[in-house]
Amino acid sequence: MKKRFSFFLFIFVLNFFNAQEVYYLDTKYPVHDLQSQLKVYTDSLNSFSPNDILRADNLSYLKGSELPRYLSVGTTYWGKLEIKAPEKLDDWTLHFEDKHIGPPAWTKSNGKVDVYGFVDGEQIFHKKTGVEYAKSERDVDVHWALNQVSLSDLPTNTPITLIIKAQGNQIGYPAYFNLSARSPSQPYYHKLFSFQRSFNLFFFGVTFMIFLYHLLQFFYLKEKVYLWFSVWLLFCTLTQAMTVGFILGSIPDFRFSVFVLIAGGIFYTWWYFGRSFINSKIKFPVLDKVMWVMASLVLIEIILASIYGAISPSSVFMTNIGYHYIFLMIYSLVSFIVSIILLTKNDQFAKYFGFGSLIGSTFLIIGLFWSMGYITPIKYFDPYATGIFLQIIIYSFGIAYRRQVLSKANEAERLDAQKTYAEMQRVKDLDEVKTKFFANISHEFRTPLSLISGPLQFAKQSKTTENGDVVLPKKTVDIISNNTGRLQNLIDQLLELSKLESGNIHLSLKQGGLIQFIKSIVFSFESMAERSNISLITSFPEEINIAFYDRDKLQKVLSNLISNAFKFTPKGGMVNFSLNYDDTHFTIEVSDTGIGMSAEEMKHVFERFYRSERTETKGSGIGLALTKEIIDIHNGQININSRKDKGTTFKVRLPYTMENLPKDISMVVDSKAVDYSETTIDDFLDDSKIVDQVVASQPMDKLILIVEDNADLRDFITNILGESYQLLVAEDGLQGERMAIEHIPDLILSDVMMPKKDGYEMCHSLKLNTKTSHIPVILLTAKAGHTNKMEGLNQGADIYLTKPFHADELLINIKNLIANRERQWNYFKASDLTSVDNLELSNLDNQFLQKSAAFIKQNLDNEKLSVEDLAGAVGFSRSQYHRKLKALVNKSANQLIVEIRLNEAHKMLTQKEGSVSEIAYSVGYSNLSYFTKSFKDKFGQLPSKI
Repeated sequence: MKKRFSFFLFIFVLNFFNAQEVYYLDTKYPVHDLQSQLKVYTDSLNSFSPNDILRADNLSYLKGSELPRYLSVGTTYWGKLEIKAPEKLDDWTLHFEDKHIGPPAWTKSNGKVDVYGFVDGEQIFHKKTGVEYAKSERDVDVHWALNQVSLSDLPTNTPITLIIKAQGNQIGYPAYFNLSARSPSQPYYHKLFSFQRSFNLFFFGVTFMIFLYHLLQFFYLKEKVYLWFSVWLLFCTLTQAMTVGFILGSIPDFRFSVFVLIAGGIFYTWWYFGRSFINSKIKFPVLDKVMWVMASLVLIEIILASIYGAISPSSVFMTNIGYHYIFLMIYSLVSFIVSIILLTKNDQFAKYFGFGSLIGSTFLIIGLFWSMGYITPIKYFDPYATGIFLQIIIYSFGIAYRRQVLSKANEAERLDAQKTYAEMQRVKDLDEVKTKFFANISHEFRTPLSLISGPLQFAKQSKTTENGDVVLPKKTVDIISNNTGRLQNLIDQLLELSKLESGNIHLSLKQGGLIQFIKSIVFSFESMAERSNISLITSFPEEINIAFYDRDKLQKVLSNLISNAFKFTPKGGMVNFSLNYDDTHFTIEVSDTGIGMSAEEMKHVFERFYRSERTETKGSGIGLALTKEIIDIHNGQININSRKDKGTTFKVRLPYTMENLPKDISMVVDSKAVDYSETTIDDFLDDSKIVDQVVASQPMDKLILIVEDNADLRDFITNILGESYQLLVAEDGLQGERMAIEHIPDLILSDVMMPKKDGYEMCHSLKLNTKTSHIPVILLTAKAGHTNKMEGLNQGADIYLTKPFHADELLINIKNLIANRERQWNYFKASDLTSVDNLELSNLDNQFLQKSAAFIKQNLDNEKLSVEDLAGAVGFSRSQYHRKLKALVNKSANQLIVEIRLNEAHKMLTQKEGSVSEIAYSVGYSNLSYFTKSFKDKFGQLPSKI
């Protein structure tokens, strides 16, 4: 009886407690903690079904409140819970609360959660939640990190058994329950991502902006370092995006593989960026290979880890794939060592990157110890994010610092390159100056040499006595003597310049008589002024006896300035000389009313031989260069003011007291008197003025135009040619061109370097002019280079002779050119004036003859056709046409008209185009007997016999 009572008591108690397992959801309370009512079953083999759990009276379980902090990774768990709702649970939800607050968002959410509802053993619903279910499959449309199912459709006052299947996510976090039922007034159990909404969200935004900025920098600058930094920042940005809940929430499958590929991308792109930042391939080849191997091995390991994680997700535990974190730890330690090595390098970029990578490696090691469970995480401290954040700051400044350093280096290189280029240009300019100097000095010597050797050669060939002695006229002796002196003066000036440049120069000073000394030099030019018809106006102050000056050097300065003024002043002009002084300096001013110069020419006026390109006899030569050097060693100044065609003024200011004369050169005070009363100016004057002239010689029919600006050379050439030819003389290219057009000479002999228009320009102009295109041109010049010769020939010159020349060479060339014209005449005669195509003539000459012949043929029947009509038809005056035609075919215009008429008559008679009288009238003959006589004289037979 006692035993039976005990059994019934046990059954009663058991039924009593079983009755308490049904949890009543009182709607008066908005939140109900269901964890203590939950029974949790372990399904290690993932073999249970909901019905198995529904009837699992004999399976072991744990109360929800008894569960450990973390369940096992890769294990499926089942939960069982009975609830009863006395009222309709509109908008109520069942929550699976994630108690793991703080870590990155990718740790959130169960992978898959299935909730089955049973009433009296029959399934009434199946609801799903969890990140690895597609959004469309989840029962409640909320953020993917929140696992919820709706309780709105639960029947009232009916016990319902909820069977829950929970699986952890692919990232490696285990399943969890933490069940609660919540009314719509309390929808959340905590703030979503409380920590990430502050630091991680801020970090994501900053990283994205920095990434975007440097990506644009790469597109703009096209520098590889910006590309790799942008790639590294991209992985940092994507990792932070996963931290705050982006990317992984929308990927149901292969989440772990995507996570590893993105998060692991930071490790290998870091070193690729470092190689580019340091330029280690060039600077540290061995270390560069180590960095490349490290990055490549990490890349391979990450790919293998992502594949392995996709194949065997059950091995994942808190993102740990066994070897993965061990490998990353080894990598981090090696990175730490390499960073220290970089810090020891004597390279600012290596040190900078080494510092950043040391920071990153340190925080990575801390994070790995945390992930592997060796250290306890600090609240609100993420070592991975912190390390990356610091690296981004360091390297962002590093990129700017690197660009600044490289910009400075590039600027320095650019300056060095500019200096190198400037030096090269200086050397090149110096070489050009030297080349020009030697070419010009050669040119400067050639003219006087021509005037020495030429007369001597000419005299040896033509003027000898019976004993074989050479007799020179006084004029020839004077030419030789003057040009010998000119050569001596050039040599003296060159030696003086050489001494000035080397600093081996002395001022031999004399005191007193300065004004009288200057007067003696200025007044020595009076005879020159009279010969040239130029007014010389002077102004002098009273004598000053305390002045110190070097007579020789002052004479060179004065003579060069005054002689230049006379050279460039035309007849009827004026040269003005004035002298003034103050307490320490005297001032000389020399002005003229000459041709003047442009602003560009004034810049070069003191350069040696600058104006020699313009004219031979009126070049600045080395005189003004020497003048400038002498003034400089006196601590003086020289200024020039000039206007083209208005005149030039030179102003010189020189000290005359010992206090103002230079202190750093040797000065010898010469007390001996020197007589400069007979100062010679011939050494400073190259020629005298001449006027346009026609030099009469033997009454020969060949006219030669001589264009030469050197008076002595003109006289010498005139003596050579005067016995054989009529001569025209011009002293510059512009005058020569005008005379050639006016007189139509048989030949032109011209210098190259002349004032107003040089020989090249004159030759080119004449060859393009129909009136003068036939005239042979001989260029005679001191410019002996091949380039100069080719330039002259390209301008149409027939012969290019260099100075000094031989008289016989000049004569034979003139003879050959004229003989060539004779051959052309003979060919023209042989062609019966019917064709000019095969003549050795220029196109313009061909056109001239063809146009002449065509006009005559068009007017054959005009018996009144005149020379004026013919000349006007081709654009010539009567005299110009006559000279042109005589030069080309050695015939007058009337002769040409007659011969063309008779040739046409002969052709018409031969072809029997009419009677003799008809043909005579058709070719312009109204007198038949005169036609017959003319025809017989030309062809040797009567027209009727043809």
